[in-house]
Amino acid sequence: MRVKASRYGVAVALALAALLASGVAQAAILADVVWVIDTSGSMGGDIAEVKARILEFDTVMISNGIDARYAAVRFGGPASLIQDVTDFATFTAAGSPFSLLGATGGGTEDGSAAIQVALGATFRASTVRNIILVTDENDDVFSNRAALAADLLATGPDELINVIRNPGDDDLGYYAALALANGGLAFDILAFRADPAAFFTNFTTTKVAEIIEEGGGGTVPGPATLILMGLGLSVLGLMRRRP
Repeated sequence: MRVKASRYGVAVALALAALLASGVAQAAILADVVWVIDTSGSMGGDIAEVKARILEFDTVMISNGIDARYAAVRFGGPASLIQDVTDFATFTAAGSPFSLLGATGGGTEDGSAAIQVALGATFRASTVRNIILVTDENDDVFSNRAALAADLLATGPDELINVIRNPGDDDLGYYAALALANGGLAFDILAFRADPAAFFTNFTTTKVAEIIEEGGGGTVPGPATLILMGLGLSVLGLMRRRP
């Protein structure tokens, strides 16, 4: 006997297909992440841990519908953009500036100037701009704080700033306040050193939430979409068995 489908069944299946398409075909969120890293002598272990865990960071971004690209600024001495915004493979390739980064700097640790340098990276259009500063020292040049504030004001609410710093060496909570004023959070580098794996998992989860909130969406199907998928398959199954 030939398999027939009722008009009602076809209509339901088409409606479910449309809902499914709208649920999973959202555009990825663009996020450009500039790692601003203190390269003074005490930062060797921290730099190694960031480099070891950057793959985990990128993998979680991808799994949450975030198209991330990366750049790097070094400071501890004059701040410089050593690698402009690029894809993950290029950013982490053997011999790349990020892959060669080490605790070879020293002198003035001017985090404000380093963030100013990060603002000059070649960001993509319509991207969520992320600046992640990693240091165990306070900001050494007070005069540059006002200049950074002016630059951030001029660019508008376009950057998410996170700081991984030593709370005991953060003059008047400057770095913590800077992060909070720019959509992000401050984290404790001592907790990073105590348990890098747990810290980085929490940090990455926080970054995903910030980026999705700032970018306004994601591509990962939610529970409702998964339920619709199940219903769609059930309806199609009933249609096939209908005499």
